[in-house]
Amino acid sequence: MNSFDPEAPPNPPPGSGIDRSEQQHLSRLLFYGFVVRAVVALLLGWTGYSTRLAPDEETYVNTGWGTALYWAGDVAVPNWRMTTDQPLGYFYINAALFYIFGLTEIPIKLVNAFLGAYTTRYMFLIARELFGSAVARRTAVLAAFFPSLVLWSAVNIRDVWVIFLIVYISWKSLQVVRGQTIVGIFNVGLAIYAVTFFRDYLFFVVALPPLIAFVIGGRGNLARNFVFSLIAGLAVMLFLQRGAGESAAQKMSLETMSRVRQDMAVGAGSSFHENVDISTPGRAITFLPLGIAYFLFSPFPWQITSLLKLFALPEMLLIYRLAPAMFRGIKHTIQTRFREALQILLLTALLTVSYALGEGNVGTLYRHRAQAILFYLMFAAVGLELKRAPAAEPLPVLRQIA
Repeated sequence: MNSFDPEAPPNPPPGSGIDRSEQQHLSRLLFYGFVVRAVVALLLGWTGYSTRLAPDEETYVNTGWGTALYWAGDVAVPNWRMTTDQPLGYFYINAALFYIFGLTEIPIKLVNAFLGAYTTRYMFLIARELFGSAVARRTAVLAAFFPSLVLWSAVNIRDVWVIFLIVYISWKSLQVVRGQTIVGIFNVGLAIYAVTFFRDYLFFVVALPPLIAFVIGGRGNLARNFVFSLIAGLAVMLFLQRGAGESAAQKMSLETMSRVRQDMAVGAGSSFHENVDISTPGRAITFLPLGIAYFLFSPFPWQITSLLKLFALPEMLLIYRLAPAMFRGIKHTIQTRFREALQILLLTALLTVSYALGEGNVGTLYRHRAQAILFYLMFAAVGLELKRAPAAEPLPVLRQIA
């Protein structure tokens, strides 16, 4: 089904399958998306630009290799980072691959490239369930080849894992809201817990939207919705008791965000509004519109002052081109798909607000924007289809779960 009906309810029930042509289209996108990422990873590694674009690579390599040596019995003590309380998931992934393949980043970068490409599949499924095949195809193309998404899955940093888990949570949450079995709740819970092993401060950002969506977004049997919401709430409480939200509560407070924001801006060549204080709700709200503008649209053209920043210019021009469609798609989603898309709308809003307030460095903001950009690209695809679809064309009514 390739047509797009602006007024139709969401697509057929989750799990209904995609047709052969869609599967072939998606398989090609996944393959070429992986190939592009793998080639970029190899080129960046050979030219030395990889660590310049992602300086964190050195930290992951040093810690991962040190841990692999410790596992092999070649050193007496583990790397000091492995004894800290910071999220260690990606360090262990590096260590495991170094232990198997030796001191080479190629395996971990190929794994990241595959994960980045495979995320396209879940974005396709989300867009198809909410808006139909035409929007799904356009969304998948953008997800497979959007420049920053390619870049951050072609280097040795943890962002691609966070992005994958965020999209996976959104897909499974949509399945639960649309009437899938209780197994979906456990998938959502496990994925939320997994996020804390990569970026623990995102716990509430990724946990609250599904919980709220299960409460008020689900259609159909009220008893079923109540049970789903109760199970989801108990899971969140269990994670909190295990300390999953402790770090998030500390790091996401306005006082902490304000201090971290100012620390990130000190001495940084790409800092902006270094002295802004967001430690109170009033000050945060006052700064929020400007912060969102930076989150969505920086680096601005006048901030392109180096060769490295020049790499971001084509993407920024594309974002400026897609911005009207993006906002048109968000408006349409709120008006016609609000219940079904509630989790995605809330998640996108929380990611945007959190990073818009908490970061004072354009380079870091550009990297973390990738965690939300996939949803903005989906909304842009909706906006483009709204503009393209002939108003007079008879469009099919899509099925909906009762």
